Parts: sequence; C-alpha cells; structure tokens
Amino acid sequence: MEAGNRQVLLLFKKGRSSTIQSSHDGDGELHLAFAIRTEELARWEDWLAENGIAVEEKRGWELGGQSLYFRDPDRHLIEIATPGVWSIY
Repeated sequence: MEAGNRQVLLLFKKGRSSTIQSSHDGDGELHLAFAIRTEELARWEDWLAENGIAVEEKRGWELGGQSLYFRDPDRHLIEIATPGVWSIY
C-alpha cells in the first residue's frame, strides 16, 4: 500500500502476523495518525462537521503543529497532524 513518499503503513490481519510476535496484533481501541499539510486542516474540520463526526480534541503543539482527534466507527482514535507536531515532522 502506498502511503506517501516518507511513510509506510503496515496492516496485519489479527492473529496472522506470521513470524512477528503477537504483540503486533492490535486489540481494543487503537491510535492512528495521518500527516497532512497545514493548509488542509480547515478542510478536514469542515468535512468532519459535514459528516457528523465529532472532533474529540484540537491541540496546538510547542513546535507549531496542530492535531485533530476523532473516532472511527470501531472507536479507534484517528489523528490528523500538521507539520510541527513532532521533532521529525
């Protein structure tokens, strides 16, 4: 699966991680973060509101980045993050 030119997204079917330890299997509510450009943040906020998806938190970070947090239908926490959230992004 292509996930941009700097990231790789690995998905495993539960219990099928082959030789990888079972600790790689997700269980319960998980947290996923997706990087976006700063100028896309307002469009994401609008899209979430238009689709009735509640934003649980909007956070500004020390390095200038911002994150939006919301839940998918399985209650996984999804984060949309702009540059300046982490020292490497």
